[in-house]
Amino acid sequence: MKNLQRIIILVPFIVCQFMLKAQHWPVIIGDNISTTNASLIEDYDKGYLLGNWNYKTPAYTNYGWIVKTNINGDLLWDKTFGDGEYSMYFSDVNRTVNNEIIISGAIGKYDNIYDQDPLFLKLNVCGEVEWCTVLHKEGSTGDDSGTRIVELPDGGYIGLIKYYGAQYQTIRISLVRMDAYGEPLWIQHLAQGDTTIFNEEAYDLIVTSDYNYLVAGRCYSSGGHPFFIMTNPQGNEIWDLKWNNQNVQGGNVDRVIEKNNGIFYASGGGKYGFYTHPVLFKFDGDGRELYYRLLLGDSLRGGGAVPLTMLSDTTFAIGYSWRTSSNPNDGNSEIATIDTLGNVIDHRWLQEENRPPSNIIKTFDGKIVVAGHYAPDGNIDIFLWKVNNRLEDDSLYTRAFVYDSLCSYPITSDTIDLSCGVHVDIDEIPTKEAYDHPLVVFPNPASHILNIETKPYVDQRVEIMSSSGITFQKVNLPDSGQLTLDISTWPHGLYLLCLFEEDRYVRSVKFLVN
Repeated sequence: MKNLQRIIILVPFIVCQFMLKAQHWPVIIGDNISTTNASLIEDYDKGYLLGNWNYKTPAYTNYGWIVKTNINGDLLWDKTFGDGEYSMYFSDVNRTVNNEIIISGAIGKYDNIYDQDPLFLKLNVCGEVEWCTVLHKEGSTGDDSGTRIVELPDGGYIGLIKYYGAQYQTIRISLVRMDAYGEPLWIQHLAQGDTTIFNEEAYDLIVTSDYNYLVAGRCYSSGGHPFFIMTNPQGNEIWDLKWNNQNVQGGNVDRVIEKNNGIFYASGGGKYGFYTHPVLFKFDGDGRELYYRLLLGDSLRGGGAVPLTMLSDTTFAIGYSWRTSSNPNDGNSEIATIDTLGNVIDHRWLQEENRPPSNIIKTFDGKIVVAGHYAPDGNIDIFLWKVNNRLEDDSLYTRAFVYDSLCSYPITSDTIDLSCGVHVDIDEIPTKEAYDHPLVVFPNPASHILNIETKPYVDQRVEIMSSSGITFQKVNLPDSGQLTLDISTWPHGLYLLCLFEEDRYVRSVKFLVN
């Protein structure tokens, strides 16, 4: 009888303890401030680093926001970027090999506050700004932005850009190569060779195992297509793939991963019949379609997949939305584990909302962390789940972890109004071809003479403009590509020298007269 009494007493205690553990997840971040999750990584100290953007009003975004949590999702610190008067957001936040933080996004500080320029940003291990690069285009009225930033083996970066100012109708996907300090070296505009392609968008960028660049998104060309572009390290296109299976038209790709050398998988949406469905795509390194799978069959009335991550050689974790109602406001958000053929192994419902989770990662100990933004009470908040490989809520970690150990002092939460040191006119960034084309002016600064040297060519000229944009002088270069100018009477100031070959712009360089 005493043993039975002990069991009766212990059972409620055990149940309560289980409920406390189960009820910890999801963690809600940014309650009542209207925020959207853009990125999620497991940090070097086993905590989580989230990149987000916050809304001041529904009309436009105003703040970039970084949140650091411990391993149980509890807030450690956060950094808010912007002053609330200009438009700004983050689209990608990651760590470098040295555990510094790199960010891509957009900022309206140097343009109309409702329009934006591409932004690339680097913070040190303490969350302090190391460099900040804005790619400004004079007269731009577009929603230009940096979509992704990836560190390269040489310590530089490759950035993915959405739109190109007033030319957004024709130039919508670009790669910009930056050095270790965020200085742009060259820019390449993609999808320019096929005149049948229009309204192309790029959502993801990865560096492949052979150091090429793979861009994923969507395009229109006699209908909509999931869209992929492979370039070499110089940004030159190797191939593009407009997914053309007649059973899957329309839709887009949100994430792409490389499973083995030259074998790629992507998540997105594909239009089957009248409705878009969550789809897993598979293709090879030569741009050939290998396989696709409608994850939930062909009877849905809407849905799509966004995050995708590899759990093992044979399984992925994927997040998607789906609905069976024709009402676009109806829907469900879920995560699933799937095999490489897209067969669902296990799945878990997250929210009754028609939006998929935004990010999924695999942790150091094989768990799965999921982030998404939902509005169950009308206000958009970030939800963070941690689950095991059966997609059950993970228990809390009770052992102590040391966080942010690379910073010699405690990191504090604060708000930062960015003042970007590298403020580049995007039109002045040379293409890779032009970047490799030598153009030297010396001495710089100059006072009496200016020497110009470039490679020999039959039809070359230089145009020199003042800092106010007025053409100051046009000079044809001799076939040798070398010229000396007398500048002893020129007004002091900054000048821009532009090189043309057969009336085709090649590149430019700035010089100072004093």
